[in-house]
Amino acid sequence: MTVVLWAILALVVGMAAIVVKSRLAITPRPPLPPDVELPDTPLQRISRWSLAVGLVMAAGAAGVVLWFGPEVTGEDDQVRLAFTLLLLAVFVVLGGAHILLKRAADRNSSLMDERDRAILERAPAIQGAGTLLTLAVWVIGLTERFHAAGSVPLFYLMLLFWSCLVVNLLALPVGILMGYRRS
Repeated sequence: MTVVLWAILALVVGMAAIVVKSRLAITPRPPLPPDVELPDTPLQRISRWSLAVGLVMAAGAAGVVLWFGPEVTGEDDQVRLAFTLLLLAVFVVLGGAHILLKRAADRNSSLMDERDRAILERAPAIQGAGTLLTLAVWVIGLTERFHAAGSVPLFYLMLLFWSCLVVNLLALPVGILMGYRRS
């Protein structure tokens, strides 16, 4: 069960790194007057929805592992299938949103102005930091937990891989939304 706690810690540290790195990567601009409110851009709406849906599905996948435990999730075909389907849904939602955003930026569509494009260009700067910190927490946790055994069970390595991918995909909409807050 301690490895599950390390997994949760890895995801939390990865998301914290995303927020911190996004604050450092995006230069702040003077705030608008309090009586001025800008409407949401299409980039913000897509990012907000993909982040919300992606987080719910990722939490569902994490809940499966927490409920059944990593060993049962890795060995029971039905549980592993539910876990994998939830993760694939996360990748479809977040990957689809990523593709949609990049296509809109590449087409020079009227949906995006130069501010949107600048935010979209800077948003991926936080993906690497979040992924690397998630990986670091996993490696430390797995090393501590399985040092005496001398080997790590394969399903834990799959969890490491999946969590790094999920953090990487979640970082883009977080970076976009943080970019609008800072600009």
